[in-house]
Amino acid sequence: MKRELSLRVTLWSWRRRAMQISGVLLLVGLISTPAWSENPAPSVHWGSTAFPDQYSTLTGGLTLNRFTPVDGLGNKYDSTVGNTLGFNLITLSWTQHWGGIFQGWSTNLTAGISPTADEPSQYFQNKVVHQLRQLPTVPTVDARKETDVMIDGSVTRWFPLFRPKVIFAGAGFSVGTIYQQGFLRAGIRRMPITPTLYHSETWGDVSLRASVLGRISYQDNGAVLHAVRSTAGLVQPAIAFGQYRTTESGETIPTWEIELALMWDSGIFVNTTGQSQKQFAWSLAASAGPVRFETWNDSMGHLSERDYGPSYGVALTVDVLRVWNVMQDFRMKPATDQPAAS
Repeated sequence: MKRELSLRVTLWSWRRRAMQISGVLLLVGLISTPAWSENPAPSVHWGSTAFPDQYSTLTGGLTLNRFTPVDGLGNKYDSTVGNTLGFNLITLSWTQHWGGIFQGWSTNLTAGISPTADEPSQYFQNKVVHQLRQLPTVPTVDARKETDVMIDGSVTRWFPLFRPKVIFAGAGFSVGTIYQQGFLRAGIRRMPITPTLYHSETWGDVSLRASVLGRISYQDNGAVLHAVRSTAGLVQPAIAFGQYRTTESGETIPTWEIELALMWDSGIFVNTTGQSQKQFAWSLAASAGPVRFETWNDSMGHLSERDYGPSYGVALTVDVLRVWNVMQDFRMKPATDQPAAS
């Protein structure tokens, strides 16, 4: 009883501290110049989209990543990780697209703190995803109960391809309690592959757009993952349908968007003999204005049978900067129904 009470007090203390830190970072973001967001580690190796974005945002939200060493049929996943990991990352992500002599450059900083536990990721995996797909539930094995922290950063250079900011190349890092990583990445983001299907002066053009990314990671162990592959290669193609408007600075902002991405990753997990465990995953994301929802799963190739591997994730984020800008535009917009002066 005393141990359980102590654990609750500790978790509450960490949550209160995380809220304080997030509040400070959010205040700094709101009074600074425009920003954007990226998915926090370890989402990229779980199957989420790994692209930098083309527009300025500041986002906060919740990202869940779950790992289980066995599947719903009781088959053991061949890796050195023997317990269930439920990362519940409360995230804040800030990226600056620079102007002047740094035109075409962007930088990102993403921070996440997680009261790692079996819930709520166990509920979403078994009671939502597996119940909808009529799959057997995935058991929990000695779930980790700690507080984990990850910080990600990146620098990206953008180049035009028929329009501004389509080709990108850059580098970044991830450090924290889960694992350590440095990476290089390059690719194409939201290149139109169909003519404009519908045009609106206010909301932009409706079209189908394609993306592709290649990424090389150099990895080291952390407090959670004690044995990771030293290098990993990742390839991710994606296709999106949505409505996009382009700002004066060349940023492509989706008014709304649905995007499907596939991922092949040579793997971050290894087995007891040091062999890496390849990951094949899909991701589905939907956004409307400042709200974005994304879910990913490593069941690619086995959709009609069961989850192939041990992991899945989901994220819900809100673009605070876009909400702020809309409020500012609404406040500054002159009233059109005021009576004329006599």
